[in-house]
Amino acid sequence: MNPKGSSSSSSSQSSSAPAGPRTTNVSRSTIAKLAFFTIAMICIPIGTYFVSVDRYFDGNATYAGISAAVMANVVLFAYVAAAVMEDSQSAMSPVSIKKQQ
Repeated sequence: MNPKGSSSSSSSQSSSAPAGPRTTNVSRSTIAKLAFFTIAMICIPIGTYFVSVDRYFDGNATYAGISAAVMANVVLFAYVAAAVMEDSQSAMSPVSIKKQQ
C-alpha cells in the first residue's frame, strides 16, 4: 500500500502526454493587438476621467467617473469586435479568400 491508503499506483500516471511545456503559435499581430488594447484599457478611462472632471463637468467626480466607465466599455467592445473579426478572417479557407479578391 502507498502512504495515502490506496493500493492502486496506475491512477497517478494516467496521462500519456509528455511532461514538457506546451507551446502554441500566436501571431505577432495578435500580441500587438492585445498590447494595444491593454494600454488603451488603462489610459483611455483614466485620461477621460481627468480631462472631463474639470473641463466638462466642473469638478463633479460622479459624472467624470461615469464617462470613464463608458469609455472602458467602449474599449472592451472594440477589443471584442476586433477579436471576432480576426477570428472570422482566420476561419476563412484560402479558396474563399481568393474568390473575394
